[in-house]
This record gives sequence, C-alpha cells and structure tokens, in this order.
Amino acid sequence: MNWTLFWLFLHISAAIVAFGPTFVFPIIGPMIGKEPQHAHFAVVIMEKIEKGLVVPVALTMLVSGIGLIVSSHINPTGSVWLGVAIVIYLVEISLAIFVQLPTTARLAKLTEQGPPPGAPTGGGPPPAIAALARRSQMVGILMTVGLFTIIFLMIVKPGGTTTF
Repeated sequence: MNWTLFWLFLHISAAIVAFGPTFVFPIIGPMIGKEPQHAHFAVVIMEKIEKGLVVPVALTMLVSGIGLIVSSHINPTGSVWLGVAIVIYLVEISLAIFVQLPTTARLAKLTEQGPPPGAPTGGGPPPAIAALARRSQMVGILMTVGLFTIIFLMIVKPGGTTTF
C-alpha cells in the first residue's frame, strides 16, 4: 500500500470538508444585516458548523500531515515551505479555537432574544453585536488569507523539491 497517497487523500479530503463550509460565512453575514429577525438562527448555524465540523476536522489534519511527513520521509526542518505552512496552520487553529469559537458563541447569546418587535431592519445591530461581528469578519479574512497561503505553499513548495 502506498501510505503517502493514503495520507495525502485524507489530508486533502479533510481540508475540503473543514474549510469548504467557511466560504459561505461571508454570504451569511450580510444576509443577517438585511434580515435581523433571522440573526440568531444564522449565527447558531455558523456556530454549529465551526464547533462540529471545521475545528474537529481541521484538527485531524495534524495527524494526516504527520502521516504524510513520516511516509514521505520529509525532514520538516529542512523544508522552509513546510515549516512556514505548519506555523500558519497552528496560528489558524489557535485563532479558530480561541477567537472565532468564543466570538460566535457570544454572538449566539446576544442574538438569542432577536430584535424587538417592530424594530426597523435598516437601523443596524446594537454596538456589542456589531463589534463582535466586525471582529469575526476581520479574523475570518485573516484566516482565509492564511488558508490560501498554506494552499500556495503546499502546491508550489517554494525553495523545495519535495513532492507527495
């Protein structure tokens, strides 16, 4: 059995499953602003996706990544592109667990009651909700840039010749 291909399959599959759903978050966010009566539902859905899919599956990538390194006989300290990608991954996982999950959980709590009956839809969210939404959006953009940087490094392998 070709273990490198096995680990590569698991690694790429996990990346698709973990990060694919996050690309709908920038679509959901503006919709919340247009229909605040559905804000709680949308935020709870996002929270469930983050807690139940994104973070757990992204964490499995550590195992499949180690499997790839071992089965391919790669020295991670000898591949700058791999070292940089690993550091970015660790930063991304930390941001997801310690910033995004608590932010989304707090948004879910704050939107629990929904807007007051008859509240205008164009008035904007309360300041606390707006601040958390901005934080989530900014960290989300940063994490997307990090994800694309990792993808670039994994495909191009600048400065290295290691192939999987």
